[in-house]
Amino acid sequence: MSGCFYKVQKKNTFPVKIITVLFLIFNFVLPGICGASDNKSNRLDTVVVTGTWIPQSFSDTPQTISIISHEEIMNLPAGSVTDILEYVNGVDVKQRGAHGVQADVGIRGSSYEQTLILIDGITMNDPQTGHHNMDLPVNIEDIDRIEVLKGPGARIYGPNAMGGVINIITRDMDKNKLGGYMKFGEHHLLDTGAQGVYMNGNISNRVSASLRSSTGHIRNKDTDFDIRTVNYKGKIKNGSSKLNLGFGYTDKDFGAYKFYSDTYPDQREETESLLFYSSADFKIGDVKVIPKIHWKRHNDKFKILIGNTWNHNDHETEVIGALINTNVTSSMGDTSVGYEFSTEDMKSSNMGNHDRYRNSLFFEHKFYPAEILTVGFGMSAVYYSNWGWEYWPGADINFELSENLNWFGSCEKSFRVPTFTDLYYNTPANQGDPTLKPEQAWAYETGMRWIDKVFNAELSLFYRDSENIIDWTRLLASDPWQVRNISESTTKGAEIALELFPESFLNTNLISIVKFAYTYLDIERNTSGLESKYSLDQIRHQLNGTFIMDWFKDMKHTVSIRYGKRMTGDEHTIVDSRLAYTLNDYEVFLEATNIFDVSYIESGFAPMPDSWLIFGVKVNL
Repeated sequence: MSGCFYKVQKKNTFPVKIITVLFLIFNFVLPGICGASDNKSNRLDTVVVTGTWIPQSFSDTPQTISIISHEEIMNLPAGSVTDILEYVNGVDVKQRGAHGVQADVGIRGSSYEQTLILIDGITMNDPQTGHHNMDLPVNIEDIDRIEVLKGPGARIYGPNAMGGVINIITRDMDKNKLGGYMKFGEHHLLDTGAQGVYMNGNISNRVSASLRSSTGHIRNKDTDFDIRTVNYKGKIKNGSSKLNLGFGYTDKDFGAYKFYSDTYPDQREETESLLFYSSADFKIGDVKVIPKIHWKRHNDKFKILIGNTWNHNDHETEVIGALINTNVTSSMGDTSVGYEFSTEDMKSSNMGNHDRYRNSLFFEHKFYPAEILTVGFGMSAVYYSNWGWEYWPGADINFELSENLNWFGSCEKSFRVPTFTDLYYNTPANQGDPTLKPEQAWAYETGMRWIDKVFNAELSLFYRDSENIIDWTRLLASDPWQVRNISESTTKGAEIALELFPESFLNTNLISIVKFAYTYLDIERNTSGLESKYSLDQIRHQLNGTFIMDWFKDMKHTVSIRYGKRMTGDEHTIVDSRLAYTLNDYEVFLEATNIFDVSYIESGFAPMPDSWLIFGVKVNL
């Protein structure tokens, strides 16, 4: 019965062939079309942050946003994007397996289906199920920064941005470079990768590849994994114009012990994700134009042992999308108008074949009544083939109280469409409903932000009022789980974050950065007396702390502490550490996760690993 988990031989060479073709096109075909230019344009010192099409600095953003830079990522004891997100307060990462095997990610009490995941602004959410949203074809060495918008983003990105948006922005390189790393650890862990950059005039090419494997953290149980990832990004600059081309591929083969069932714990899964995308940035007169196209395919092969029989579910989804956005600055402010088209298709051995499409129109405008005041408003209008037209407005404000202190506020309506699993999954234990309606919510936030060279601080209060919430419920324990639109849910909470730079006010370089952040959530959900699968598994109290110490000139030590207490009463405190010594272009490091061997579960029934010690070396030339 294991024949379902075959590997086609050409699958291993396909990414290499694609990268070779992309390389040839970028370096020998497109230069003749686009022409070469040595003119350098001036760039505004502006950070483009998630949640808006209009460029704005971080201090002026009207919502809470966490930004994890490349340098911060390299200092963390993390081997995957999901590991990195574990250290972001307000983000609830529910891993089922170690080192990025699989995870559900929510923000401020939202479900994993209500969080939008992006790579360079391209949607990665899988229409089959949100369990696959973190099958990301990107290596952490490729990442320039991760922007986490804690709040709705429907008026910009459309569906599934109810709780927030996570945008993974990949690096742009301006010089030839080679690098690689190798990690060895307990449970026969091997994690190795390499990356390189090749410059040809105004064209840059970056490619990376990694292999991560382990025999598993539980003896004689299916917790092994084998993960392979390839990523390519090319860029052409012609004056102020840019053209990007991207490709990503990841393949995961892993033991899924107790991932979805405690009664039948023996499970295995293989997933494959393939992404192509292209984008441009140019001007026509005074109008800035940003077109994007993308194609994403995801395969999922899952099997579970019931009795003596392996039961198989095979799914394939395909998403094709195109978007064009325009920006113009006038005496009335900054205006953005755009259009997006997307199709979603699924072929499933369990749920059959289904497809749907959507058209989206979006508008955003920011104006500046005073130098210290920014007011924004906008709306998206979305037509889904299943549900017709819906409209999602929003507004925000940012007021500069002083040079370092800003007050901000926002309100926005958002929505989430049912996945194909919500609509069509049907087994004796779980029953979907093809008549489901989209979820929708109004969200409100207000807060204050302080930024200077000594410390950064932020305080925010937020409230989300949701209706038609989709949940799996049942009346009796003997009944099957039935997906329903339950009546309503309210989420209230507060978040406070503090980042200190002791070296700026103390006569020592020993401690360079100290971070603390706390999030409190209170969720009320009306399930009409039905038992709910997901209503009580959110984190009520979440506290994260990070210390970065420079013991010597070239030795850096990171200690991270994260505490979480869920509404069910489950709680855990996890301590991780990374010690690294750098000499010229070489780095030797030691990582330790869950140092104190805490036994805990983040999602479902799958136990998380005890302490895991990892040794590694890295080179950057």
